[in-house]
Amino acid sequence: MSTKAALKAAKSAIDSKKWDVAKEQANAALEKDGHNYFAKLFLGRANDGLGRPEDAAQAYIDATKIKPEDPQAWLGLRGLYEKQGPAKVDENTEVGLKLAQIYADLDDAHKSQSAIDKLVDYARRHATKQQYARALATQLPTSPVYSYLEGRLPQPAAVYIRIAEIHEKEEAQTIKQQIAERKTRIGQTVEGTTREVKNEVYGASPLEDIFQNIIDWTNDDELRREYEEKMLQRAYDTVLALPSGKKAEKRDKVMKLAHDMVVIQHPFLLAWQIELEWRSGQEVESY
Repeated sequence: MSTKAALKAAKSAIDSKKWDVAKEQANAALEKDGHNYFAKLFLGRANDGLGRPEDAAQAYIDATKIKPEDPQAWLGLRGLYEKQGPAKVDENTEVGLKLAQIYADLDDAHKSQSAIDKLVDYARRHATKQQYARALATQLPTSPVYSYLEGRLPQPAAVYIRIAEIHEKEEAQTIKQQIAERKTRIGQTVEGTTREVKNEVYGASPLEDIFQNIIDWTNDDELRREYEEKMLQRAYDTVLALPSGKKAEKRDKVMKLAHDMVVIQHPFLLAWQIELEWRSGQEVESY
């Protein structure tokens, strides 16, 4: 049987949901042509129908390597991952973003936007908070499709705010949990444990960068001031959590943020306290 005949038979079997036959015919085509794109597609569909998701995924992935800019294999992967709920959230995000890029290259804005919307909605329903934040990031100016879809995606500040809220809540929970777990260790004080945990969490946190992006992208002056205050508070808390001898760089940032607020007469008490106390010669290392 020729490759063409095997492909035709595989397609007919898929239409009839005869998955075993479809798999057999797809493999027959691959014996003739191991890099046949449609044979890989049909093999993926057959394995999906047979309830073999791992084999189906591998067939689709193989197909994407043969024709990386053709959407069909990526659509097959997306459909496969969507059936698996929370198990394949990150993979679904990656595939959805790739589809958005493919459609952008094809100048199909509707399908490109739909791919982003779909992956974000899927993550909202099935993902952990951190996975959802990563999915939301596909709507940001850092996304490879943002420049093409600008105007069709949510305003960046709104997306950054949602991501900030996720990180703030997750970090607060982590700090509380870690303090509770560590405070019973021999030789640990509550104050020392709190500082240690906050130093670890703040050191790995993206929140200051996220706050800065909200400040940069919002057109709402009140919102900008709110996040300038959040930025200063986080930077200040980070200084207090840092070990002695490692505060200088962050201290300089805190002093600049506070000074900028004081210069414009912004009524945020912490800024004025820092300006008056730190610039009067009080050493931050003593905190």
